[in-house]
Amino acid sequence: MTGNLCPEKGKRPSRTGWLKNPKMARKGETIGGGWFVFRRGDDTRRIRPAWWPFEYGSREEAAAEARRLATLNPGYRFDVVGVADSFTIAAVARTAEAA
Repeated sequence: MTGNLCPEKGKRPSRTGWLKNPKMARKGETIGGGWFVFRRGDDTRRIRPAWWPFEYGSREEAAAEARRLATLNPGYRFDVVGVADSFTIAAVARTAEAA
């Protein structure tokens, strides 16, 4: 191994927020639930979501988490964001025409 190695352990530091398997839900997460909690940036006031944002199963769950985070981090704004619309169009299988 090369790169950033921890001198004591001889291995790379763990990545915070890194998912071993993004297809599996984390404890308390509902994939497809449609509700997210995001913090607004200090200067830009823009939302900068994580690579794999935590998804909540209901608006109430997300609001409770936003309230908890706001209590722990006074002065920061936490927004609850939900999926308003979702569209899927089925792919049409095409066959090759014989010449």
